[in-house]
Amino acid sequence: MPKKNQDTILALDPGLRDLGYAVLRSRRILASGVRPLFLLPAERRITEARRLVRSWIAAYRPGALILEATYPHPVAGLDAVHRLAASVRTLARREGIAVAAYAPQSVRKTLTGHGWACKGEAAVAVSYRFPALRVYLTQDRKWKERYFPNMFDAVALALHHQAHAA
Repeated sequence: MPKKNQDTILALDPGLRDLGYAVLRSRRILASGVRPLFLLPAERRITEARRLVRSWIAAYRPGALILEATYPHPVAGLDAVHRLAASVRTLARREGIAVAAYAPQSVRKTLTGHGWACKGEAAVAVSYRFPALRVYLTQDRKWKERYFPNMFDAVALALHHQAHAA
């Protein structure tokens, strides 16, 4: 098995509709985007998300996997997101990858200076750090306005981790 890159971070914004991801090595983005899962039957989405995470782990050999914090929920759809996050954490730990989860308010406070910033404000802060992502800030279709914030959230998680990791 190839050696892990300790300065490589795989960050995920977990969701069963769209899965946002970002891979950062030091201060560079190696990959980022959103993988749509909503086209799959609900019972296959967690399996597909795990497959994607396994492929990113194999390709980038990250030293850390970062997730947005999730919590058990009485509503089945929201609890499924928590089960997805738990499944991905288990997968990463089995691979010997450090795992961390951060609350969205903590991430936004790091990026914008206040925890109650909206997703758009956090996305703008991310685009200051990575100007190539600015093209995704303004969209011409409603679906894109719901789609790309998942990518920005993943990048924001990675930046937050870099700022707070010892």
